[in-house]
Amino acid sequence: MKKLITSAAFLIIMTGCANNLINKPVPKSNPNLPVVKEFKAYPDRNAMALFWKPIPKMSGYYIQRYNPKNKKWVEIATINDPYKSIYVDTKLKPNTIYKYRIATFDKNKIPSLAVNTTQKTLPKLQPVIPLEARPLKKGMVKIIFRPHPNERVKEYLIERFNDEKARWEKLSTLSPRLNVEYIDKNLKDGKIYKYRIIAISFDKIKSYPSKTIVVSTYPKPPVVLNITASVDMPKQIKITFSPVKDAVYYKIYRADSPDGTFRYIGKTTNTFYIDKINEDGVKKYYKVTAVSKYKTESLLNETPTVMGQTLPKPATPIVSTNVGLNFVEFIFTSPDNRAAKYLIVKEIKEGLFKTKQQKFITAKNSFKDTIDPKKSYIYYIYEVDKYGLISKKPAKVEVGG
Repeated sequence: MKKLITSAAFLIIMTGCANNLINKPVPKSNPNLPVVKEFKAYPDRNAMALFWKPIPKMSGYYIQRYNPKNKKWVEIATINDPYKSIYVDTKLKPNTIYKYRIATFDKNKIPSLAVNTTQKTLPKLQPVIPLEARPLKKGMVKIIFRPHPNERVKEYLIERFNDEKARWEKLSTLSPRLNVEYIDKNLKDGKIYKYRIIAISFDKIKSYPSKTIVVSTYPKPPVVLNITASVDMPKQIKITFSPVKDAVYYKIYRADSPDGTFRYIGKTTNTFYIDKINEDGVKKYYKVTAVSKYKTESLLNETPTVMGQTLPKPATPIVSTNVGLNFVEFIFTSPDNRAAKYLIVKEIKEGLFKTKQQKFITAKNSFKDTIDPKKSYIYYIYEVDKYGLISKKPAKVEVGG
């Protein structure tokens, strides 16, 4: 008989478990009462089974557990059946030493001397062993791990480390025990992610975390450089750029202003792209991104912006006029040096509201026409460039009348 259970030790009586404390004074132990023999503890991970040899002639048993925080013994059970020989203490921590003591009590609730035992709960489940971690495609990684050998494992907790908050966060729970594959989606390109796996038993015991699994998503291609856009092509803009290693194609984005919204307009496997625009003198702004075989795309917001423009209409020609008795002669000068030829539209007034129109085209820098000095003429002279673009406004010359 190792220790007396004093009245001070029994000021707190627990019926059933440590979470149900009842204040109750207990008399001093009686050293003449029979004591428990063969008091032993058998551990589980979160529980301890206490066994002893029953003493039928007594009225029952007091069981206490030592609390190392306040260094006091706390009663966890009062067993009013002397034939009982087993008590299971639950909700314990794995891999922790627990001390217990037991005493009989008589019909007057007077305890015997206490008998002690000490035992350590079993350690946590062994950690899960990762087998493979790799990127699958854009923004997606796959993790495979070995099924836990303990058949008491019910499920797996998958956690990912949050770098910004510096903590592990739950992603998902997988069950049953043989479900050992997890796919994480919607991830950022070119980023390193950390994962760990914890096995959980049917009785809610968690294993040690697996070793940290480190996997990187597929990287983004480099930013496309040396982007240029033409300013001298009719009704289209040609965008050219330098090739990017391992790019399978390029995406072209366009906006109406340098600060506007860039919208996707097409893709190409070449290092150029023709944007067809059925307007003259229109400015557009472009960005180009590279796309890898994994569908990852270079950063649009870091891509330089270039301005392109369709070729404007030719300028209005400068016209010098020489009028004779029955002729008129025009000398043309192209202010933008784009004139390939000139279009002359001649209007002849044949009445108050009636006119007749004639058209002439010349590749020369002069034009001579026969006129009737009694009639009135209006000449509209346009510059025409090598692409067939015609000046927006003509030079206007009135003759005669």
